[in-house]
Amino acid sequence: MTLKWTNFKLPFWTILLLFILFSGFATAQDKTTDSISYYIENKDYLKGLKYSREKSKFYLENKDYKKYCDVSLKKADIYFMLNDNQKSFETLFKALKIAEKHNIIASRMEIMEDIGHRYASIRNYDRAKNYYYRSLSLGRKHKLLNSNSFIYQRLFKVHILTDSDSAFYYMEKIMKGARELDDPNELAFSYNNYYSYYIMNKKPTLARKYLDSSMFYAEKANNIRQICTALSNLGYYYLVVEKNYKKGVEQYLKSLKTNPKDTISQEVGDTYLNLSYGYEMMGDYKNAITYMNKYFHVNETIYEDNIKRAISDVETKYKIEKIENENKEKQRLLEEKQKNNQKIILIFIALFAFSTILFYFFYQNLKLKQKNRFIELDRQIKQNIINATIDGQEIERKNIATILHDSISALLSSAGLHLSAYAAKNPTENSEEIQKTRAILKEAHDNVRDLSHELIPPLLAKFGLFHALQDLCEKNSNSILQFEYSSYVPQGRRYNEEFEMRVYFITAELFNNIIKHSKASKAYITLEENNKQLLLTIEDDGKGFDTSKELLSDGFGLTQIKSRIKHLKGTISINSKINAGTLIYIKLQIPK
Repeated sequence: MTLKWTNFKLPFWTILLLFILFSGFATAQDKTTDSISYYIENKDYLKGLKYSREKSKFYLENKDYKKYCDVSLKKADIYFMLNDNQKSFETLFKALKIAEKHNIIASRMEIMEDIGHRYASIRNYDRAKNYYYRSLSLGRKHKLLNSNSFIYQRLFKVHILTDSDSAFYYMEKIMKGARELDDPNELAFSYNNYYSYYIMNKKPTLARKYLDSSMFYAEKANNIRQICTALSNLGYYYLVVEKNYKKGVEQYLKSLKTNPKDTISQEVGDTYLNLSYGYEMMGDYKNAITYMNKYFHVNETIYEDNIKRAISDVETKYKIEKIENENKEKQRLLEEKQKNNQKIILIFIALFAFSTILFYFFYQNLKLKQKNRFIELDRQIKQNIINATIDGQEIERKNIATILHDSISALLSSAGLHLSAYAAKNPTENSEEIQKTRAILKEAHDNVRDLSHELIPPLLAKFGLFHALQDLCEKNSNSILQFEYSSYVPQGRRYNEEFEMRVYFITAELFNNIIKHSKASKAYITLEENNKQLLLTIEDDGKGFDTSKELLSDGFGLTQIKSRIKHLKGTISINSKINAGTLIYIKLQIPK
């Protein structure tokens, strides 16, 4: 579009153009990121993206997570250049997750800063600040920041765009870093920040002072772009603040002469627009129209370039998506194949593990059975030894009792009779020695008789088990301990002699334990017969004991009593508590 001079009237243009450049400090890069940067600079995004994907996969497989994060930052830049913010964010957040998992502090800091920059580019300043602050906090904590770190410039930008008081703080931090570097380029940028800050805060006099300093350092650095920026800002100052349109126009013209090669950039277009405004305010409508036409021409060129770039970006995105879809399909098939292979391997492993476990349990079960057989055999041998010992003791007891009663007792009685007969025939010789001899013989006879009765009670042999047990209760009762006997077995009932003898001695041993250990005042024995079983209940009101601990008494203790009962194919149950007495329940099979 071209404006004609005839009957043309320019609208009143309000100048709102403010040139702010942001400094960037150089950082070291490896060959991989340099290669990706080369593709980005040459706008060969397809190759750059393909290369970055290959490198990302390689670094991830080789667990080089630091380089993976570096490449991811570049890959996110490519997506950003293609206006695909979603994939740019996805790439950054995936890299952040890897950096956090493996605690790569420097990468975490860089990625969070870049995420903040992405949010700032889409004007989501709250989230931008959040990620900038997280990056800043991490850098300070691990001492990875210095006063000229680039994040301060980004924080200054986001705070000045949101009219935040914190902009001044970060502006000061940037200046401190620039002074430490003593680099005229950085000083020019920093002073330009001061100019922007004060011009936006309506302090033009102070702003002009810093603008002059920015110009001084830009010329010292011979940085064409910075000089053009300072000249444009000075032109803005003259047009808007001082209303000195002539000087304003002079600064803009000087800016164009400083960089004559730049004829189609957005900055040049804005300069043409401001020149048009300056000439209009001076009444020079011819030049005003000339520069307005140049502004339109630049805008049309930029618009056409943007259209071409958008078409190119769409084509590039299409190719990228096509490649991604192909890669996804290949990846899906590969993953499916890997899953099938894994399933087969897992099945073999499971079968092997199951077979191993089965064999192990079979082997352990076999060992356990063998061990149990040995234990049972050992138990039977021990039980047989105990039974044989008990049987031998009882037989020996019976034999000794028989010998004492039938032989020794008879001999002593016979000797006593002969001595009495001799004394009767010879009364004159009835001396003291004969009297002592008769007394000794009588005492020996009584001892042998008592011993014989202890070994085999005469009541047991003559009248049976129940009379013998009743007699046992009476003999053991005294003023301290009373034994009470109760029987619900028909009177005159007799059992096998050997059975009666064993039951008697089991009961006698339990009585002995009550007398020696229980400190009871009363004890009870009850006998019943039911379903060809003899049931004995023995109870006392003594101190009791802990049944969880094995209690052995002198001679035949509980262990041997249990063995005797087991030998008789019976069972014994003992219930006792400390200070609560003891209850013993015995069940015996009555032999035929």
